[in-house]
Amino acid sequence: MRGKSIKLYIMGENYKNLKTAELSNWTGKAYIGQRKHVQTLQSFEELSAPGIYVLISEIEDSFQKKIYIGEADQVNKRISDHFKNKDWWSDFVIFISKDANLTKSHVRYLERELYEIAKENQTTIETVNANTPPGSRLPLSDCDDMKEFNENIIFILSNLGIIDFTKKKATEIKEDIEQERNQETVFYLNVPGIKGEEAREAMLVMVDGAYRLLKGSYIRKDLVNSFSSHNYARLRKQLEQEDFFIVSSSDSFFQLTKDVEFTSPSAAAAIVRNCSLNGRKEWKLKSGLSLDEYENRGSNENPL
Repeated sequence: MRGKSIKLYIMGENYKNLKTAELSNWTGKAYIGQRKHVQTLQSFEELSAPGIYVLISEIEDSFQKKIYIGEADQVNKRISDHFKNKDWWSDFVIFISKDANLTKSHVRYLERELYEIAKENQTTIETVNANTPPGSRLPLSDCDDMKEFNENIIFILSNLGIIDFTKKKATEIKEDIEQERNQETVFYLNVPGIKGEEAREAMLVMVDGAYRLLKGSYIRKDLVNSFSSHNYARLRKQLEQEDFFIVSSSDSFFQLTKDVEFTSPSAAAAIVRNCSLNGRKEWKLKSGLSLDEYENRGSNENPL
C-alpha cells in the first residue's frame, strides 16, 4: 500500500493556532481550528466558496466525539452562523478545493457520504445532525472523483487524530476475522447470568489497532444502577436502539447482531457487562492470558 504525506501549516508559533493541511497531488485543502478562529476565517477569500465542514466537541469520559457535518456555498460564513447559534462545539475542520472546482452539488454529495460513514462508527462518533443530508445526483465520473476526495478527508481526520474512523469494508472485515481466528487470538469475556443461569461469553479480536466485538457475542441484559449515568451506558442504549442486539433464548442475555469496533477494550467490555471494567485485564484468551499480557508480550510471539 502506498503512503501519503500530509503537509501541515501552522499560522503562527502557537500550536493551537489555525492550521491548514494538504496532501500531495490532491486539490483539497483542510482548515483546522477552534471557535476563537471563526472571525479569522472571514478574511480568507478561498473560504468564500463551496465547502464541507465538521463541527466537533469532545465527550467527557468517553472515546466518542460529538460531531455535526454540513456544507455551504460560502463555508466561512456558515461557520460564523454556527458560532452564533450553536454553542456546544469547540473545534472545526473545513474542506475546500484549492482549484475552486467544488460545486454546490459536489459538497452536498460529500456531506451525505461523510455522514453515512460517520453513522457506521457509533463507538467513536456521535452524529448530531437532526436529519440525514439529502446528498445530490452526480455523473458517474464526478461520483468517482468525490469518493476519492472523501477518502482523503477521512485520511486527514484519522491520521491527525481529529476523529477516529474504525469501520472497514465487509470483505476486509471477513478476511481479518478469519485471519485472527486462525491465529487463535480471539479474546473472551465471561458474562454472568441471573437467577442461576449459566454464564455465556462475548468474543473480541484485534484488527489494525481497533478492538472488534464479534457478532454472536452475548450481552448482559440487566442494568447496573451505578452504571446508568456513564457515557458507555448511553452508547449501549444507542446500539440497542439501532438494532445491534437481538433477544436471545435466555432472560439474562441479548446477542450481538453484527460486529462493532471500539478504540478501547474497556469500552467493549462495558457494553457487554453493563459496568465499568478494565478491558485489558478482563478479556482473555482460552489459555487464560489476558489482553494486557498478550499485548505486552508482543503479537508476534506464540501466546500459548
